[in-house]
Amino acid sequence: MATNYLDNYYARLGISKTATLEDVRTAFRRAARQFHPDTNKHTESNELFLQVQEAFEVLSDSTKRSHYDAILPDDIDGPPALMVNALYSRSQVVPNSQIQNICVLLDLMATPGREQELSKKPPLNVCLILDTSTSMAGERLSQVLKAANQFVRQLQPYDILSVVAFNDRAEVLAPASAGHDNQRLISRMSTLKTGGGTEIYQGLKAGISQVGQQLNAAYSNHVVLITDGRTYGDEAESLALAGEAGDKGITISAVGIGDAWNENFIDALVSNTGGSSIYAASSTDIQQMIEKTLSNLNQTFANNVRLSYQPGPGSTLSYAFRLAPEPGNIGDESPLSAGNIPLGKRLSLLLEFQADSDLADKGEEFVLAAGDLRLDIPTQAIPATTARFQLSRPLAAADGTEAPPQVLVKAIGQLSLYRMQEESRAQIERGEPEAAAKGLRMLATHLLSMGDKGLARTALLAAEEIKAGKALDANSGKQIKYGTRALIQDPFEEMGAQ
Repeated sequence: MATNYLDNYYARLGISKTATLEDVRTAFRRAARQFHPDTNKHTESNELFLQVQEAFEVLSDSTKRSHYDAILPDDIDGPPALMVNALYSRSQVVPNSQIQNICVLLDLMATPGREQELSKKPPLNVCLILDTSTSMAGERLSQVLKAANQFVRQLQPYDILSVVAFNDRAEVLAPASAGHDNQRLISRMSTLKTGGGTEIYQGLKAGISQVGQQLNAAYSNHVVLITDGRTYGDEAESLALAGEAGDKGITISAVGIGDAWNENFIDALVSNTGGSSIYAASSTDIQQMIEKTLSNLNQTFANNVRLSYQPGPGSTLSYAFRLAPEPGNIGDESPLSAGNIPLGKRLSLLLEFQADSDLADKGEEFVLAAGDLRLDIPTQAIPATTARFQLSRPLAAADGTEAPPQVLVKAIGQLSLYRMQEESRAQIERGEPEAAAKGLRMLATHLLSMGDKGLARTALLAAEEIKAGKALDANSGKQIKYGTRALIQDPFEEMGAQ
């Protein structure tokens, strides 16, 4: 029986523990319309329908509900605007066994039927941080400004915008305020000149400061960094600044242009805040990639989803990844900055734990992790929301193998190619070129079987270079990393469940 927040019956239906019987029935009808096999033919939807049906059968029966409530902790009540499902790769943990890997797929979305919230887009408080170093001259800066101009034209009068240009120093072109004279701002940006080096800390500090001056949980507070350069000497300062921004509820997203920027550093930078990075390989990609990033800024139902957790005895979180809406690493240290829940869509996370049952507390449950789920729902009168959570599995002797949920198998499979290139990169750093080359060749084989000949060829060529004792080419590395990341889709996508 599910007893913890991220897998309790109230969370499955997106209702409060104080919900009336009619509330329970209404929530179930909404979920059933979305997931019932009669209306949704995909296997994944059937798995979710069985979960919400189990919840309804207990919560709609006063006696069963009373017994169920008696085993729930007093403080375990989630936000009724949020619907949560937790799918596990194992139905139980076997005592006194070897270390067991357990994957958990967390699926968070707005409760079906919350039309009022879903019809509203939160206002923006956003800063554009534009790299104007020497390498941005010509077509690169031109394409950046085209995308920025298009974004400015689409702003609403109540949206707050600031613009910072930086090279080896930062300049605030437009201070954070609403109601800008858009044409004047566009004209001001058109006068930008390139020159100097790339010091990301300077631009980041100025941009975060601008957003911080107008910080409001009822807004989408965001910084967008656009750069083509590799910063030197200020990485640690920049990462610390990003951590502070994330703690305040400011998300950082980044667009990297060309092959000279450091994708590992940028990924670490954005993951501190729940943001995402995107790769513009050529000048022709720049405008499209920037517009894609900017168009998602206010398409959110909830912002700053964070999980502050403590692992249970014998449990270790070994890997965490956001599958949707934008794939990306979210680190494995508490708090996990998971990002935003989009309007009409879902936030899906894959967590991988290692469980050593010999170290578990005596009892019936093996606790994987417990802590607080925190998020901001801008359309609520009080946006900040906190709820306790616990992820756990029963401790029980094995009585047969139970197949994992198909949607979880699908998610793990989608992520496997990206993890293969991650491991090859790690082997290169450890001085294991032969192992890295072998891994890249294996990756190429899988890509060929999927019909992705271009990316497979890039991986094969990279393998040969590494085997010959050369470093991983910057351009090839980015193509492989972001190419395999692009193959990751929302595991529930085919369900048509929005």
